[in-house]
Amino acid sequence: MMANRLIGPVAALLVATLMSGCDTMTPDECKSANWSDIGMRDGLAGKTMSTLNEHAKSCSKAGTAVDSASYVAGRERGLHTFCRLENAAPLGLNGSAYAGVCPAPLDFEFRRRHEAGYAVYALRSQVSGLDSRSERLQRRLRDADKDESKQLAASDKDDERKRIRKEFDERRRDIRNELRDIDRGMQRMRDALRSAEYALDTLR
Repeated sequence: MMANRLIGPVAALLVATLMSGCDTMTPDECKSANWSDIGMRDGLAGKTMSTLNEHAKSCSKAGTAVDSASYVAGRERGLHTFCRLENAAPLGLNGSAYAGVCPAPLDFEFRRRHEAGYAVYALRSQVSGLDSRSERLQRRLRDADKDESKQLAASDKDDERKRIRKEFDERRRDIRNELRDIDRGMQRMRDALRSAEYALDTLR
């Protein structure tokens, strides 16, 4: 499936670039900066031109000026790679935002593919969240059984034992009701995820 094939070398490059890039620079980095390389790195990460302003603020503290022309030229080279359409879906599947940095002729299709990938990412995250919540509730249900047994064993009064059973019956009922709600929500999310994955797979 395309959704799985997309997570490959290009996606790995994008993730590595995003992780290695930084918005500020140390004084030593500013003094030894190759602004063409820095621009290319930021372009590969799909960063906007505002990133140059952040670099300039950092380097001004070190008394160093940025080479804007070299940065812009390098960034354009990086964007040339970043804006390939095959990179759009992996970017979305990784949960990364698209800042609208690609040229107008490519922007609409890049954005469409990115949104399709991001939709899958978002739904997978929601399904994972519901799974985790369900597991926590299942643990609470098991803990309620254990706690009830301990409290019943520690009491020899009928009224007290009756109160304990009623309290834990209500607690289990509330947990089971919440679990049913989660199950219904999980089914809807999984249906939506299948549709989103299909929509992503049909992209050419």
